[in-house]
Amino acid sequence: MKDQKFFDRCAQKLTGALSSDEESTFHNDLEKNPEWKEAYQEFERQWEASGKLKLKYEANPQLAWEKFSELKSDHQPTTVRWIHFATRLAAMILLTVGLGFLIREFGKTEPYHYATFEGETKWVVLPDSSRIKLNESTLLTVASDFNDEERNVSLKGEAFFEISRDESRPFIIQTDEARAQVLGTSFNIRAIEEEDNIEIYVVSGKVSFAAKDAELILTKGMAANFNKSNDLLALEDDQVNALAWHLNSLVFKDTPLDQVFADLQNYFNVEILIKNDKIKNCRFTGEFKKPNLKEILKVIAISTGITHTENNNSYTIHGEGCSPAQ
Repeated sequence: MKDQKFFDRCAQKLTGALSSDEESTFHNDLEKNPEWKEAYQEFERQWEASGKLKLKYEANPQLAWEKFSELKSDHQPTTVRWIHFATRLAAMILLTVGLGFLIREFGKTEPYHYATFEGETKWVVLPDSSRIKLNESTLLTVASDFNDEERNVSLKGEAFFEISRDESRPFIIQTDEARAQVLGTSFNIRAIEEEDNIEIYVVSGKVSFAAKDAELILTKGMAANFNKSNDLLALEDDQVNALAWHLNSLVFKDTPLDQVFADLQNYFNVEILIKNDKIKNCRFTGEFKKPNLKEILKVIAISTGITHTENNNSYTIHGEGCSPAQ
């Protein structure tokens, strides 16, 4: 079995592409060659680890496989140790499921990919010293030409940006349908594919936020969203919890319960259904450090009289509700 064929078989085995006869032959070959077996076991360990990740975007296994095959055919390893090469190749294969690795494909000039596991957040430091904190289940792609004339990245998920100022090179964040451009500032972007809105909240500096043919200039404390269903770009008023995931806290100040439950849905990644529209008229005040959903629901129940039922990751809110505010 030649090297290139071995790489093919490892990837095909992990993606379930081998027939039963081919799989049997492959295992026999591994038993005959301890080096191949050790390399495959490393592939397998990396692959199994990736099962912990559930990204909120749709991967494209076919495209990733084609890219992998193209790279593999260009690369003929000669002096790289098996186990090191195994780790690098496994990282490329795992691009199809979004494992949280920085993927640097055999020294080629390719984009860098950073991703987070479900339940994981982490900081990323870019070559220009900008810092980006990724929320869970987020993919950040840094363009291959980053740090030349422009600083380009793309985002799927949610991230908090602290951008180093450079007036000669704008920093551009591209989501599926919206784009933010800055020189140096800090802000949060939420761009999750399953959600209708792409949201931005500015902590400092100035940000250009554009989608379709519309553009807004945002400064400290301002927020905006782009609705993907109606192509409407608009300013937002109450975004006090836009940084809740980053600060690990939730704050409500005489907030309508429909907004409270919307913030809880985003923070805890759950579904909350309100059975009676009058409940939305009730208002709630409270501040929670290191929030716990069940504790927050208990506090809301005491102050407003609502109750809830739970089914898996879904909560249904019951109660008489409140009269509209005069």
